[in-house]
This record gives sequence, C-alpha cells and structure tokens, in this order.
Amino acid sequence: MTTGASGGHFFHPRFWGATAAIWTAAVLALALSPNAQGGWLMKTLGDKVLHGFAFFVGCFLWAKTLQANPRLPRFTTVIVGAVISLGIGFAVEGFQIYIPSRQADMWDILADFLGILPALAYLILAEVLKRRQPA
Repeated sequence: MTTGASGGHFFHPRFWGATAAIWTAAVLALALSPNAQGGWLMKTLGDKVLHGFAFFVGCFLWAKTLQANPRLPRFTTVIVGAVISLGIGFAVEGFQIYIPSRQADMWDILADFLGILPALAYLILAEVLKRRQPA
C-alpha cells in the first residue's frame, strides 16, 4: 500500500469522499449542460459505452467512500454505492427533461446499470477474497 508524506495511507478515506464528490459533480455538469457537444471520445466510444464506464467508476468510488465508515457492513457499502450511483443516473435523466437540447433516455439508465454490474461484481469478489485470507 502506498503511503503519503505524513506516513498515512495515500488512499485516505477523505480521498475517496473527495473523488466521489468530484465524480458526481462532473457527471451532473456534463449531463445537465445544455450546450455539451459530444467530442472525439463520444464519437469514438459512443454514448452508452461512456455511460457504462462512468457509472462503473461512480459505483466503485461511492462504495469506497462508504467503506470509510467502520460501522457499516462492507457488503452494505457496496450495495449502497451502487444504489447511489444509479440514483444519480435516474436524477440526471429526470432533470434532462427540463433542459433545452437534452432529452431523457431510458437506454442511458440501462447503460448506467450495466456499468454498475461489473463494479458490483469486482467489489463483492474483493470482499469475499479478503474474508478468506488468514488473519
């Protein structure tokens, strides 16, 4: 594990909280901007692939943020991280109804969900393997 200059872990709980907040702000800014144009990345990968990747990252970041609270069961943090991420996806699509040049798309929510699934699988597998290691 990498340590920082202060001797603490580089991936301090505040790191995960800050990155989850930045991810959320970035997703909201990009998805709710009325003049956002699909750049080269959108043209290369496609809208749905970007949705899936973004929400894979969001699920991971929110789960890691919640895992900073030792009172929460680890599997609960994984599920709640997924729910938060998917909730953001639903909120974005709901808000896009009111934004000129945007429209809600249920296929975007499906892409978000399909991105969250491998993050869930990874996080759950990591927890299972961690529990099997001898102390």
